[in-house]
Amino acid sequence: MGIREIITIALLLCAFFCFLASTIGAFRMKDFYSKLHAAGICGSSGLVFCGLGLMVYEGLNLTTVKLFLVFLFVFLTSPIGTHIITKVGYESNRKKVAGKEAS
Repeated sequence: MGIREIITIALLLCAFFCFLASTIGAFRMKDFYSKLHAAGICGSSGLVFCGLGLMVYEGLNLTTVKLFLVFLFVFLTSPIGTHIITKVGYESNRKKVAGKEAS
């Protein structure tokens, strides 16, 4: 196993833990905005680690450029989507949490 595979495994493990933290945060947080914050921040950082891991594994070629463009597009649009969902939740006076009235 070469150094490229070791770096790839390390980056993909970091991505896995970020995605796992995002999932746990989305389930464990109490209110709507905290859930979106956990999912947005950890999801974006997991995406960066995943993209870097796949790019290191592929080496420098056309596939790496395509991977970079896909991950760049998703990385740029993910916070925008989270912001829009938060804004709609705020404007609709989102106060319910899991079917109960928030205090």
